[in-house]
Amino acid sequence: MPKVSINDLRSRYAEMQTRRAHYEWKSENDEGRLKLHEVWRHEYLRDPYLLGATDERLAARFRDIFINQTELGDNALIGMLPVNTTDLMRKFTHLLEEYGARGGEPPSEVIVAARTPLLKYFENGPPIAVKMFEGYRAPQSRYLVKYGQREFLEPMLKHGRIRICQASHYNDNTHNAAVRDDEISRIFCFSTYEERLKEISHIPVQGHRIPIEDDDIVLPVEMNDYYLFSLCDDIYYRMPTDFGADAALVIKDPDQFLQRVISAFLLLRPDWEPLFGPVTYYDPYRDYTAWKTPEMAKPFGYAYQREFRIAFRARQRSKGPLAPEFLEIGPMTDFAELRIT
Repeated sequence: MPKVSINDLRSRYAEMQTRRAHYEWKSENDEGRLKLHEVWRHEYLRDPYLLGATDERLAARFRDIFINQTELGDNALIGMLPVNTTDLMRKFTHLLEEYGARGGEPPSEVIVAARTPLLKYFENGPPIAVKMFEGYRAPQSRYLVKYGQREFLEPMLKHGRIRICQASHYNDNTHNAAVRDDEISRIFCFSTYEERLKEISHIPVQGHRIPIEDDDIVLPVEMNDYYLFSLCDDIYYRMPTDFGADAALVIKDPDQFLQRVISAFLLLRPDWEPLFGPVTYYDPYRDYTAWKTPEMAKPFGYAYQREFRIAFRARQRSKGPLAPEFLEIGPMTDFAELRIT
């Protein structure tokens, strides 16, 4: 993974300061009317936090933004989310400024790699979700959706039998890309361009002196293993394909479901702490709030999944490895329904 040399860092930074001065001049001499994308560009030029990032890390960020800015609609078409509904276009504009300092636009191979995951939704004709939710009217009030295999979701609906796995289970390489994830560590990236330009060799992080080695600092934060159960907060047409699902369980009374799951788990492990709610999707370069509750946070590359999570963490370190638990929460037929392909 080639790193950004100090000479490249200096020349790119100098070019950025020229561009920054241009926007500041324009703001002062054009009645302060910068367009929104110009405001974002100036914002990045004031603090070019990706200046020292490797090309590979930049390409991964491009893919994450592209995947999350697109949406698969109920009409089986891929579309773009409105610019002002997310922070993604702001991140994308920052990225364009960085690519501009590196010679122009994102390389064609980066764009192709970002688009490729979208092709899987149409490999076997229309996306699976189109058939799964054809003619379906979603509940008007709040609900949750569990995507999975009919052989597991049907017993969950009829008998309330739920398998809840430890977070380390999802590191298994046998899972597909959407399911497989490192759920017991969180990655944070600390920009070091300012320190490198000043020839500083270390930065302090939580009381430690971390050496700078011609790169930004990539710091994994490890957690103790915990249990998690993942759902979505709405019907999303990408999810059945992503999770290899042939069924979806629509839970129309989330509060009752949460109460049952938490109560059943605490009967097995009464000294554990329950956590639940929408997952916080953080930017590894810009947002360090995930330090507070890492079990309920994931990098923003997964934000398109809109996960609602139920998690349980031990109040004291567990002895030995964790294994899946089976919960009995009772039949769900009075407040849930199953959709199948």
